[in-house]
Amino acid sequence: MKFKCAHCGRTRDKAASHFNRSRALGLRLFCGRKCFGLDRRKNKTKAQKIAEKRKYDKEYRRKNRATLKVKKRAYHVRTYDPAKQRAYNQQRKPLHVEYCRRPEYKRWKSEYDRQHRAAEFGAFAEAYRLTIDLNREIKGRATNEQIQWANGTLNKSQTRRRQTNEERPRSRPRPREHRDRNKAPVG
Repeated sequence: MKFKCAHCGRTRDKAASHFNRSRALGLRLFCGRKCFGLDRRKNKTKAQKIAEKRKYDKEYRRKNRATLKVKKRAYHVRTYDPAKQRAYNQQRKPLHVEYCRRPEYKRWKSEYDRQHRAAEFGAFAEAYRLTIDLNREIKGRATNEQIQWANGTLNKSQTRRRQTNEERPRSRPRPREHRDRNKAPVG
């Protein structure tokens, strides 16, 4: 039975069973797999194709995680050269140092470290971060003297001396004659 390809428009000949099946299911007929594949892709933008590929890759990695891990490990063992990597790291070091000095990296690193430290507290991570922020705010508003007073470190040595004197009574010095009597005679 003759039909017109839905993609390229050329007239082709196929068995009546193909024609009847496609008409019953509401499908279009193509001259071959190539035209069918090209027709499927023709109305997609590049962004759609990229999104579909990303979705497919994500699903593939999820399903084949163990196999991919083994393959990556084998590749690493096969190709890794410590001396070459050391030389490459030394070559890139100045660029890395400059990158680490950038203000946006410092902000990001600061936030990352906060979250990393807070993760140790599990469900209470947010409470930990809020407590740290609250302490920082309190210390930012208090003067150095107020902080020392609250911590008990203001006039620390003087306070210790006073406590020591209060705990044990001060012994009176003995009169001079008593001190001299205990000494052996000179001469």
